[in-house]
Amino acid sequence: MTLVTSAEYRDALAKLQVRIKDTLAGYDEILDRAEPDIHPLMKSFCAAHAAHEADLSARLRKHGCVPDEDGSFFSTVQRFVIKTRAVFDDIDADVLNSVIKGEERILSLYDEAIAAARDEDDIALLSRQRGELHELVQTAHGKFD
Repeated sequence: MTLVTSAEYRDALAKLQVRIKDTLAGYDEILDRAEPDIHPLMKSFCAAHAAHEADLSARLRKHGCVPDEDGSFFSTVQRFVIKTRAVFDDIDADVLNSVIKGEERILSLYDEAIAAARDEDDIALLSRQRGELHELVQTAHGKFD
C-alpha cells in the first residue's frame, strides 16, 4: 500500500535516508581503525544507523519512493577523509567531536522529517529513531567532555 504524502515529506525522508547511508560509509572506516576506547560507542552508532536506515528505506518504499542504495558522493568523500586522517592520526576520542557534530546535523534532519510528516506511524518511527540517536549523542558528549 502506497501512502499519499507531500513532496516535502518524501524529500525530507529521502534526504535523511541518504545522510544516514553516507554516515554509515564513514563509520565503517572508523570502525576498522578505531581505538578501543571509542570502538564500542562507534559500533553502537553503526548498529543504530543500520537499523534506522533499513526502516527508512522501507518507509520510503511505502510512500512510493525508491531509496538510495549507494548514498551520495559524500559517502566516497567520507571514506577518503577518514582513511587519510588514519594515516596521520589515531581514530580515538579526538574524532568524537566531529562525530557529535555530524550526528547533530542528522538530528536536525529528523526534526525536518518529523515536522513534514502527517502519518502517525511515520511520526512515531521518526521520533523513536531520533530519541535513540539523541541518547547516543549524549553518551558521546559524556565521553568527549
